[in-house]
Amino acid sequence: MESWDEDCLRLFGEGRDPGPCPSCGQTGFYGPRVGGQGRRYRACRFCGFHQEVGGAPSRAHPTVHGCSTWPDTARAPYIWWVPPKQDEYTCPFCETHVALEESRVTAPIDDPEHPWWKVPQARSRFYYARFWENWPHTKGRVFL
Repeated sequence: MESWDEDCLRLFGEGRDPGPCPSCGQTGFYGPRVGGQGRRYRACRFCGFHQEVGGAPSRAHPTVHGCSTWPDTARAPYIWWVPPKQDEYTCPFCETHVALEESRVTAPIDDPEHPWWKVPQARSRFYYARFWENWPHTKGRVFL
């Protein structure tokens, strides 16, 4: 597996097409990310694959707070992935503290009827940028 820095350079510096998630194989959902306090990790918004730089892969917890400002993305409620070993989070839309167990949902990978299964696969970076432009929360980002 490439290093996190190589992933970022390949996707953002060189503008290459996104690769598949190493866990579920979906494209358009997986990539390198930066979290709070400069935390670097890889994640997939389809299956919950989560890997901190230098750490072992694990699976994040899918949640939907469902507050009045919670968006839909690609015909389903946006999923906020809570990292492993964390039992609460701050809603990114209303800033309420939310308990993991009160907002946990089924991950798209585990729900064959989830609308995100219909997101086209193995497309170009340009295609995904245009696809996600149609959803206010993603604003054209290739990765959810």
